[in-house]
Amino acid sequence: MQVMGLNYFDIVIAILLLWSSYRGFTKGFLVMAASLAALILGVWGAFRFSNLIAGLLIDNFDLQSKYTALIAFALTFIAIVIVIHLLARVMDKLVKAVALGFVNRLAGLAFAVVRTAFLVSIVLVILNSIDQRVPFIPEEHKEQSLLYKPLSRLAPAIFPYLNFEDLKGRFREPGPTEIKT
Repeated sequence: MQVMGLNYFDIVIAILLLWSSYRGFTKGFLVMAASLAALILGVWGAFRFSNLIAGLLIDNFDLQSKYTALIAFALTFIAIVIVIHLLARVMDKLVKAVALGFVNRLAGLAFAVVRTAFLVSIVLVILNSIDQRVPFIPEEHKEQSLLYKPLSRLAPAIFPYLNFEDLKGRFREPGPTEIKT
């Protein structure tokens, strides 16, 4: 499918980038960055402190269940996300009070677009790795796309030390000497 020189890859990617730019502009940099930080810190904190919370649940609420660890993980994650979200809202109010709201929104737009482009790039790296083993993306679609190639190169260019090229090895057919019996 082609629309004004764009194929379906470009249309899907453009929709994602436009949506994220809208969300970034409406939320602002502080809230957008805090949401990413909340997710990362929430998962880290839940892994780090859920045993402590599980102990408190068992001691204070006599909660003896096979789901205690899961409940503790969820409670820890939610608590961290809420605290970071509230801090971001307070900081956002301060930024608006000193008349930097528009700058915050523009920075939020830029942050959201870069974050979405990076996430799309990671998805494309994975799809390309799978496509090398089991071709499912027509080459002409890749060649005609305006955004496919540049975004496929973004994540590997930003983080070369993560060695995205290793993904190719994960999705290829094992050789005769690599088959384990």
